[in-house]
Amino acid sequence: MEEIVPYAHQEQPDYVDNLLPGYRFCPTDSELILYYLKPKIQTGEHPKCRIYEVNLYSHSPEELTNQYRPCDDKWYFFTPRERKYEKGKVPNRRTGDFGYWKATQKYTSVYHQYSATGPRVVGTRRSLDYRDEKGCKTAWLMQEYATNHPNLPIGSGQGGNKVCYELFTIEPNQTKPSVRI
Repeated sequence: MEEIVPYAHQEQPDYVDNLLPGYRFCPTDSELILYYLKPKIQTGEHPKCRIYEVNLYSHSPEELTNQYRPCDDKWYFFTPRERKYEKGKVPNRRTGDFGYWKATQKYTSVYHQYSATGPRVVGTRRSLDYRDEKGCKTAWLMQEYATNHPNLPIGSGQGGNKVCYELFTIEPNQTKPSVRI
């Protein structure tokens, strides 16, 4: 299991700490894909902001949110794409504590509105709920972002393996979780 680096040991301060009062890191869905996820996949370079690179499926949301600094009660993560089966397309969403992320809606298209040719699809977004080891819904929500650019080169991982990243946001649900009997 991957070790989480507590934010007391992370590089500080980051750019969010240097923003003037009133300014916030609140990118739109299309900005997350175009300006953070796509460059991460293309070049492998990590942006200078509060988006952490961690395999979030190795940890519960409580572990992640206790160890990393939020941006307005939202946490941003890059994570490598894992498959449930070696040659399959189904993602592996089980976490290290035997909980899992359950998709609650279909993939929805994310449009970039500021294109010269009009709105264009730049990726997809999907909402997921966190379920504990008993299958009970918890108060954690996650948004999964993926680029849909077919010609985008995939960054090289260790040993020449290809790594495809996805970007996730995690936030507490404001509604009361359901109880399973």
